[in-house]
Amino acid sequence: MKITVIISAHRKGRELECVLTGYAMQTRKPDQIIVAQDGRDPMIGAALEAVRRRGWTIPLLYQNQEQRGFGKYRALNRAVLAASGDLLLFTDGDCIPRDDYVANYVRLMRRGIFLSGGSHVSIPEAYHLRHDLLEAVRDQSLFDYGYLSAIPGFCKSANRLTRRRWLARALDVLTQRNAFSGSNSCAWRDDVLAVGGFDEQMAYGGGDLNMGLRLNHIGVRGVRARHTLVSLHLDHGRSYYCADKERANHDWNRQVRHGRLVLPRESQICDEAVFNLAARA
Repeated sequence: MKITVIISAHRKGRELECVLTGYAMQTRKPDQIIVAQDGRDPMIGAALEAVRRRGWTIPLLYQNQEQRGFGKYRALNRAVLAASGDLLLFTDGDCIPRDDYVANYVRLMRRGIFLSGGSHVSIPEAYHLRHDLLEAVRDQSLFDYGYLSAIPGFCKSANRLTRRRWLARALDVLTQRNAFSGSNSCAWRDDVLAVGGFDEQMAYGGGDLNMGLRLNHIGVRGVRARHTLVSLHLDHGRSYYCADKERANHDWNRQVRHGRLVLPRESQICDEAVFNLAARA
């Protein structure tokens, strides 16, 4: 099976370079990576050029668009349409994957589910802005508990980063939850198309959950494996957060849940979604 990694990027070229370096270190390389940017920022292009100069070999597609408010989900839907993989791994441009990240997604994925790594292990912004992390990504020392626990403000347990497969799976069973996470989840492309992709009307806060709810409504169950699917989040402020818009998102998600709705209110791929649903019926 082929897997496409879709990276949502926005004004974080330095962080994106670390993320792409992480994918270059994978034991199982992605078959395609799409960097989907809401807006047009030269820092993103500079990061892509930097990794290409180092002998980048993974097929890489860069998409950007005119920014009109919060357009992350519009950018992701464009990437879904352009993706060549059977599996779509959704993540963000500030989430660095451990070297077994893609391999574990491919190993655990099966029909009838979407997989989620859930919440990330975060590196405080005060630290990563002052330190060059590229070498620690290349040699994977960034994922050692000894390295991370020495960072002021880091507070995760060693089990969250274990490489013991049996222990990670046991802990995953104890912490299962079916929520879709846009920064650490994987779904079959035809399932994403069947529900019409992401709801482009949604602002920040709840849009990822919306995708998971609609996948549930076509019989796709969420499985979380946060101890197995490890990535590190380069933490940051959220100036784009709006409490009123988040409340509106959650109100809409309640309607989606109770009404067992499948299609979004607005999406570039709704026509294809209707076709996919008709074919399933």
